[in-house]
Amino acid sequence: MPQLETSTYITQIFWLFTTFFCFWLVMAKVIIPKIAETVEARKRKYNDFILKADEFNKKALASLNRYEETLAAAKTKAAEQIALEEKALKDYISQKQEEINQQLNQKIQENEARLQEERAETMKDIEAMAESAACVILSKLDIDFPKNMVNKKITTKRK
Repeated sequence: MPQLETSTYITQIFWLFTTFFCFWLVMAKVIIPKIAETVEARKRKYNDFILKADEFNKKALASLNRYEETLAAAKTKAAEQIALEEKALKDYISQKQEEINQQLNQKIQENEARLQEERAETMKDIEAMAESAACVILSKLDIDFPKNMVNKKITTKRK
């Protein structure tokens, strides 16, 4: 085998080092810088994406904070408006209840006055009927009793 011949060792070592040096030179000057450049470009792109993502995240958080502040302000305003409307409604209801109570009290007073008048009228009618009935009964019994005395007795009995 020619590889194992000792006379060719020096040339083989020479060509080994020469080939190794050429490959090393090509790798060091051409391939590795291109790979390093690609890796560096990827790092820059990655860092740019991270910076843009951070910016978007900050904008999103700022928007979220503004939204939450606006929502809280709207809730507060709504609660205040509800309280105002509730108070106005309660005032309106109490006013209407007061008006209704006044109307009812007036009607009650009118009805009580009318009842008093009707009662007095009815009592007069009852007294007149009692007087006439008493006079008829007394005349049937042949008792002569003055009419004004009958009336006086009926009114004193009623009271």
